[in-house]
Amino acid sequence: MAVLKLKFLHNIENKIYFIPSIYAISATLLSIVVIFIEYKYTNTLINVLPSYFFTSYDLSKTILSTIAGSLFAMITVSFSTIMVVLTMYSSQFSPRTMQDFLKNKVTLKVLGIFIAGFIYSILTLLFIDDSLQGSGESIIFSAMIGVIVAIVCLGYFVYFIHHAANSVQVNLLIESLKEEVIEIVDKIEARNNSNDQIRNEAPDNLKEMLDDREVCEVHPEQSGYIQVIYDIELTKLADEYDIIIRAEKMIGDYVTENTIVFKLWQLNQEQEKFTEEELEEIKTKIRGNLVISNERSKKNDIEFGLLKLTEVALRAISPGINDPNTAIFCINQLGWVLSRIAVANLENTYYYNEKDELCFILEDISFWDLLYKTFYQLSHYGNQDVSVAGSIIDALVIIAEGSPKEIKEQVWKFSHYILGGFDKNVLEQEDKKFLNHKIYRLAKETGNKEEREKYFQVENFKIN
Repeated sequence: MAVLKLKFLHNIENKIYFIPSIYAISATLLSIVVIFIEYKYTNTLINVLPSYFFTSYDLSKTILSTIAGSLFAMITVSFSTIMVVLTMYSSQFSPRTMQDFLKNKVTLKVLGIFIAGFIYSILTLLFIDDSLQGSGESIIFSAMIGVIVAIVCLGYFVYFIHHAANSVQVNLLIESLKEEVIEIVDKIEARNNSNDQIRNEAPDNLKEMLDDREVCEVHPEQSGYIQVIYDIELTKLADEYDIIIRAEKMIGDYVTENTIVFKLWQLNQEQEKFTEEELEEIKTKIRGNLVISNERSKKNDIEFGLLKLTEVALRAISPGINDPNTAIFCINQLGWVLSRIAVANLENTYYYNEKDELCFILEDISFWDLLYKTFYQLSHYGNQDVSVAGSIIDALVIIAEGSPKEIKEQVWKFSHYILGGFDKNVLEQEDKKFLNHKIYRLAKETGNKEEREKYFQVENFKIN
């Protein structure tokens, strides 16, 4: 039941219409409450509220109809602005970054408030007491509420223009993408560190435990990208049935009905093996702890966040845009994100029950693979751009700073791959000096100062 609730909340939160719908429902309820109070307690309100809170029938209809028309125009302008920004995101940055603007809470809140204001105005206008027409009495206060709503909508409209203008600034977008990934890393690390039953160390006899038992494979019921794996619920499930579950795929991986997403082993060999019915029931429950959709989600997918940053950098160094400074800034941010991941130690996670028995295994992508997937396209498409090669080495220096020795060694070896794929025929003497200085900094930071390879021979080149 808890998993169904989590999946429902996850699916709803990912829908664009969720936040606007909440505002629309709230506006409907507000208009019903205001209309009810106006019909039942008008005399009481007149005695309590100042006279300027009340308007006549004709003025109320004029105010509400004007507000409704104005808000409809605001909604139209807002949608047009959104389409312009999405077009720019797709063509200038990356198609994968479009959802960062479209599903941004500010964008959805603004649309929701405009829709809410329009609904309130229309419904209140519909239910105004027609018996007051021509009486000249100022006893309608719903128009004043409409004026307040209109002022709030106007403020949000100004804020939305400011938000849209900031969203198309590439440096702010890159910063936002970086913070998005850092937030995921911080959340996972904080949760793992606060739970003693989640560790990075596997039992010493893990290989023997799994090799001696019969394995059962679990396939998904649909194809798509894995958005969520409910690891805690899977741990409880494994504890309940006395099994070990291992995830064969990670969040962000594309799977089909033929893909093995989980494997399970029955621990207690003295017990009878699961029957076909029991095994199918376990498989169904395991599948229930997996969310698969037709697109990747930015909520828990670290690799997807890095992919978006990489694509922005690739688009910047493409011949059509040719903006190397943006690419350099983006690569530096990639270095900072990877340096945070390096010290978070997220590679392999093992979940234990209260008896300190292993229940669930989640073997995430290795740091080396993450390095490769982040930089290999940049290395290929920027193999003749000295600034790109230099910025990648700078990013590797950022990663090495403060990282464990094992990570430093991986970073040093990876620099061989980056510089080995660079087209050395395009380098002049000054270019070689420029890169040699950066290689020396990396060698010094990784503890390979004496062993560094001289990639580029330069006459009269010295480093102090």
